Amino acid sequence: LLPKNENLVLFSRMIRYVVLILFIALGGATLFQGAEAQQAKVFSAASEKLFARGLSAYKKGQFKKAQERFRKILDFPLNQRSSAAQLMVGKSSFELEEFGLALSMAKQLRRKFTGSRYIPDAKLLEGDCYFSLRRYFEAAVQFSSILTTSASLPLQASAAERLAAIVKNGYIDQRGLASLGASLGEDRLNDVLLYGEARWFERLGWTEQSQAAMQNYKRIFSTGMFLPLVRHHAEGGIILPLEEEDRTEEELLEFHEQEPKPRLGLLLPLSGPYRQYGSDLLDGVRLANLELNEPFDLLFRDTGFEYGELPVVEGDGNELLRTAKATKQLIEEENVVALIGPVFSSASIAAGLVADAAGIPLIAPLAQQSGLDELGDYVFQLSVIPEVQGRTLGEFATLVLGLQNLAILAPLSDYGWAFEREFADTAYVNGGNIVYSGWYVPGETKDFKHIFEEIREVGFSLIPPPLPEDSLALADSLVWLSDDAIASEGSELGEEVEEAPPDSAEIFIDTIDGIVIVVESFEDANTIAPQLRFHRLETQILGNDIWYEPEAIRQMPRGDREYFKSAIFVSRYRDSTPRGRKFIDDFRREFRRDPGFAAYGYDAALMVLEGWNMGQRSPGALRDWLAEIKGLEGAAGKISFFAGRRTNSELELLKISDRGWVRPLSAEDLPDLSKVEEETYDLDLPLEELELDEVEEPLGEGDTLLQE
Repeated sequence: LLPKNENLVLFSRMIRYVVLILFIALGGATLFQGAEAQQAKVFSAASEKLFARGLSAYKKGQFKKAQERFRKILDFPLNQRSSAAQLMVGKSSFELEEFGLALSMAKQLRRKFTGSRYIPDAKLLEGDCYFSLRRYFEAAVQFSSILTTSASLPLQASAAERLAAIVKNGYIDQRGLASLGASLGEDRLNDVLLYGEARWFERLGWTEQSQAAMQNYKRIFSTGMFLPLVRHHAEGGIILPLEEEDRTEEELLEFHEQEPKPRLGLLLPLSGPYRQYGSDLLDGVRLANLELNEPFDLLFRDTGFEYGELPVVEGDGNELLRTAKATKQLIEEENVVALIGPVFSSASIAAGLVADAAGIPLIAPLAQQSGLDELGDYVFQLSVIPEVQGRTLGEFATLVLGLQNLAILAPLSDYGWAFEREFADTAYVNGGNIVYSGWYVPGETKDFKHIFEEIREVGFSLIPPPLPEDSLALADSLVWLSDDAIASEGSELGEEVEEAPPDSAEIFIDTIDGIVIVVESFEDANTIAPQLRFHRLETQILGNDIWYEPEAIRQMPRGDREYFKSAIFVSRYRDSTPRGRKFIDDFRREFRRDPGFAAYGYDAALMVLEGWNMGQRSPGALRDWLAEIKGLEGAAGKISFFAGRRTNSELELLKISDRGWVRPLSAEDLPDLSKVEEETYDLDLPLEELELDEVEEPLGEGDTLLQE
């Protein structure tokens, strides 16, 4: 009955998962020591001169001479040309058809020079070697691995072209293709294959087919990774021959190798039913990195899985194992300095345990699992956990709005339970009264009739009894009647039709001051709100942060928006701030679509980027800086960590206006509690027994208590 991705309340399952992840983490103990630090490089004039001579021979097609000159550089102490020479030995060997030696050189480069900017080139060379050795699937794996890194776009285009040739010529079977889809993501694989095919049409001189394929690519992949190259092609740009797409002489002859960029790892579902979450977050991270001139290389791993047309319900164990392995790989093989992701809480626990053991900061952008940050000092949560939301909303409802009688409707999940418990405790402490708590199955319960009927019964019980009639007024109304008059009066009364009591179902109940509706999806809010109004409950709707769906509310028909009018909820997300508006404009300009959940990816990346730019250039220093963040203005709202916790504590109160706009709560929305109205009752007491201050005018001479 509980949501697959957000429920971890079953203790036995939790223990099993934790044991599994700890086993994986401990099994990779060497991982957590970090990559072995590279030796310090020295400048070698002899290597520089020899490298230039080798490159000249290579360009003239004198591959044997080039190979010999590059190999001599490898005998020198580590210097500014070591990794470039390693690559060129491999490339020269490939041209000499010494594929085994070329493959060995490429693999050694990746092992010896883990921070080299030539790693993607080495992977491309490995793929070419495997292809020449007719080991097609291994070639495809290398080409696809380039497409999961932040290699230059032209280099990724070369990999896409090669991969398309392997797939379209049938060199791998459907099982191999499915494996590529699992690692690369189905959407990205389709993106790559369509673009690679278009490149081959152009290369073969089939201009009409190439143009049609490029147009088809733009239509299907409006935010595709190769869209800049497609636009360049549409503007008359040409596709270089394969051999001319390799690094230029000028690049390889730079005086020193560039300092390798730090690497930021992303754990996101880029395939399967949740791929839209992954796509949004990925683009948000990309935008943040782009705005600061791309100081990080972005490396991602797909934590999703595609089962094709089969309606497979994947077990949590598979997701956790896949996430833990991907986390370990990013840390061990790619030497990332920080991680962003995963999306869901269960996967975030797996990744958090591995990352914390390795001493690598991990920022979970969407997970709302309570206690996630307590896994270790390196785990951070960008979302606000349900306890903080419940406490904030409880204080606001009782102390600010002055609501006393409150009802709660929450989902049957650990999220709902935590929210309900914290809200109720806070309300009680501040003088509130929880008169009803109801539960439902999120995403499945559609009919809330029995819940609202129970709430109406509670509301009826809270209606105060009518005040007793004034006995003096009643005495004045008595008249002495004769027996005939009494008989006549009785007959007249007998002819009167007794008025029927009102139908209780038609009475509006206003004795419940507020009802908290906790949801795990906006679809549930859209189901519940109309039924609340239908059952004639006049009460203040209060909600959690999932109610924040401004676009969905604005697009509702006017009649449907009435159900949400004046609802108040807590949320971290704010797109009305200057930074929020700028983010939306920049995102739409860059990716030509609405951001969805991208703001959370943007903010997670912003945290890392800000720390790095402040000089926190190691995972440990970065962790310490992140833990001290206070009031950082992000695209989705502010970010603050308090009291030694690493879960965001920034919340705002928002209200849905009559026209369906979501806006910050203002002073005009709050009750005026500065004035206390005095209620005066007509007491059935002689005037002489009233307190002096209850007498409006003093008695004058001759006044009597009872007037004839």
